[in-house]
Amino acid sequence: MKKLIKIIKGICYFAFFYWLCLFSSSSFYGDFNLYTTVRSDSGEYYANIYKHLPTSPISIVQILGGNKYFTVLYNKKGEELWRVSYFDYIGEESLFDMMAFPDETNNVFFCPTNHGLDGHDFSETIRNHKLQ
Repeated sequence: MKKLIKIIKGICYFAFFYWLCLFSSSSFYGDFNLYTTVRSDSGEYYANIYKHLPTSPISIVQILGGNKYFTVLYNKKGEELWRVSYFDYIGEESLFDMMAFPDETNNVFFCPTNHGLDGHDFSETIRNHKLQ
């Protein structure tokens, strides 16, 4: 009986640790937590800025500290191309500092985070742009 209780406690501790550390509040997003949309000048891309959901103690602390948002990049068809790390929390003051979309001269997307700029180089995947 004591062995069974220890096993159950171990499973509960593991589940709590998993929930605490690995269950990201940015795993769930859609129209229900959309904050705003930023569109590229060409209309080829848009970035949705979503609000984090309070799904774990880590996310609750971050949200109360003012870091409520995360960014996801889409093409004009609505296909998700890139997103910030699941554990990146962005404050409102950083949201609109500088966002750069892929265009005809470069294939890099940049978005602001609390640690500076983050982004991705799409040179290998976006074929409709010419690099100079």
